[in-house]
Amino acid sequence: MAEEGSTTKNKLTISIVTPDGTAYNQSDVNLTVLDTSIGQMGIMANHVPIVVALKISQMRIHRGEKEDLYTVNGGFAEFSNNVLTVVADSAENAEDIDVNRAHAAEQRAKARAQNAKTADERARARVALARAINRINTSKVR
Repeated sequence: MAEEGSTTKNKLTISIVTPDGTAYNQSDVNLTVLDTSIGQMGIMANHVPIVVALKISQMRIHRGEKEDLYTVNGGFAEFSNNVLTVVADSAENAEDIDVNRAHAAEQRAKARAQNAKTADERARARVALARAINRINTSKVR
């Protein structure tokens, strides 16, 4: 096995993939924190392999002194061999969030929830509302 250099020894690679393509890809990551179906999880280099479902939440990616913040809307994360792959329904960089659009989506989702006639309509409205609130909360952090 090739000897690792000191610059990559304690680093991991992260890729966030959505149906629209790759939303994020970095190989100099120290730590990422994400919310999973089993609780909040921090992943660093040499973490045990894992596959876990993700919640609609923020994903914090630490690269040295820099932190990248993304919204992640469902999906799953798989970690092995110092590579974290996140497959999400959608993902968005906090810096790219259109706050006015997110607030409009929140209002639409609330109206849909109030006017829902079936359990399926209510469930879809709750998911839309959670996504809008996640985007709004993430935009406040930047």
